[in-house]
Amino acid sequence: MAETATIFVVGIIIVWGSSLGLQFYLGTTTPLLAVESESMEPTLYRGDLVVVRSVIPENLQIGDIIIFQSSMSDVPVVHRIVGIGYSGGELQFTTKGDNNPTVDPYLVPASDVLAKVVGSVRYLGFITLILILPGGPFFIVFLIAIFLLCSIVCDTFTTKELQIQSQP
Repeated sequence: MAETATIFVVGIIIVWGSSLGLQFYLGTTTPLLAVESESMEPTLYRGDLVVVRSVIPENLQIGDIIIFQSSMSDVPVVHRIVGIGYSGGELQFTTKGDNNPTVDPYLVPASDVLAKVVGSVRYLGFITLILILPGGPFFIVFLIAIFLLCSIVCDTFTTKELQIQSQP
C-alpha cells in the first residue's frame, strides 16, 4: 500500500514538474492542449494532446498549425494557416481545418494567435476531455480509487500466499 501511494505521489510530482519545465521551455502557460473536434483530421484527431509554443505572429508561415481565440467560440481553435495578408495595416491569417471543405468564415488577427502546434501525442488528450465533462473529475478519482483498491487486494493475497507457503 505504501509503495503504491509513493508511486502515485512521485508520479504527480513528475507530471507537475514536467508541466512547469514545458511552460518555461515553450514560453506558454498552456504548453499542452487537447484537440476537441474532428476538424483537423487526419492530421490531428479528437482526443490528441498537442504540444504548443509561443510564437511571434510575423514568423508564422502558410502550412503552420496554430491555436487561436475565435470570436465564434469560447474554446481556442486549432487550424492550419492557408493564407496570410494585411487588412487595415494589421497582419491577419486565413485558416482552415484539414477536414473542413472550406476556409474559416473569418480572418484571424495576429493578436488572436495564442500559439503554434509543434507536436502531438495520439489519444492522450482524452484525459483532459474527460475532466471537462460534468462528473469527469469524479470519474478520474473513481478510477484512481479502483486502482488503489486493486493494489491493496493484490498485496493482501500475495502476503497470505507467502504466509501459507512458508508454514511447515
